Amino acid sequence: MDRVELQRRLQQLLVPGSLLDAPLARSIDRLARSFARYAASYPLPLWAPGLVTDNEMRSLTEALLPMAEIRPAFDRLLARSCRFTPLLAGCYLHSSACWIDFLQRLQPPLPLANPAVILSRLAENYQARERFLFSLMLPHHYGGGFDRYPLQSQWLSGWLKERAKILGGIRILDSACGSGEGTYQVAELLREAGYSGRSCEVHGSTLEEIELYAAAHLYFPHDPQREREYRARTAPLLGAADAPRFEFYLDRVGSAPEREPYHLVLCNGLLGGPLLHDDAELDAAFAGLAARLLPGGVLLAADRFHAGWRLRVPAERLCALMEKHGLIPFQVPEGIAGIKR
Repeated sequence: MDRVELQRRLQQLLVPGSLLDAPLARSIDRLARSFARYAASYPLPLWAPGLVTDNEMRSLTEALLPMAEIRPAFDRLLARSCRFTPLLAGCYLHSSACWIDFLQRLQPPLPLANPAVILSRLAENYQARERFLFSLMLPHHYGGGFDRYPLQSQWLSGWLKERAKILGGIRILDSACGSGEGTYQVAELLREAGYSGRSCEVHGSTLEEIELYAAAHLYFPHDPQREREYRARTAPLLGAADAPRFEFYLDRVGSAPEREPYHLVLCNGLLGGPLLHDDAELDAAFAGLAARLLPGGVLLAADRFHAGWRLRVPAERLCALMEKHGLIPFQVPEGIAGIKR
């Protein structure tokens, strides 16, 4: 968490300095002309932070200033900003129906409505670009936060205490860990269950670089309050002499494993919900998760959509996929679970 080291590592992911060049300047000029036409003909109040918007505002904005003109310019800038290929398809920039819908959803909010001015500032200012990228990739609705699955945690606490009697060390993976709160929380449960920390390994994996960086370094430049609360929560754990060994790494749930198998795999907030519900992808995900488990190891998967919120795939179908890939489903108080044969 040293600030100098944080920035050194972050610049292995992000390109510092000004990115303004002739092609981008032309895109900004085109957007500026489009916004001027929009502002001159739009009969309603222009967007500003705090404005209450309605469907008429949204539909008129999309008609006069379509996202199809705005997205490509921002995509080009963000692609040039990163030393990796950013996964932009699921972010607000691509999921928002119109420009003011995007402005309303982004937190912290942008200070003005003109996309040309915003794009120019982002191209020239590295710190502003960094905050913008983190706000795109780590919005609050992406499952950030501790204590999201209390019933799962209660069950897991008991399971870990029972295992501690017969198992001195343990390897745990939080697959699709997002910004890492669940990873650190399962490490807290390990300490409470009496495990000797240095004989325990707790890993987190995700396919998105910005999520991975935030989890590994507890770093949220777009949300200082979240960063402070996160670091305060994890300080006793990370400062302990017998803290578990942590590792965060890039990984796709449905890929073949490249590390030793685990006694416990968590995969919360993914299986069967809005982010992963395609039949082929689900099948690959369960194959990959099962392959990450030792014989007798346990897979746990919880999310609010398992109780009906944005449910795409019923639990019965998920349990059938578990059985197909060598897991025996069993009942837990929140979500689904399976033990590897």
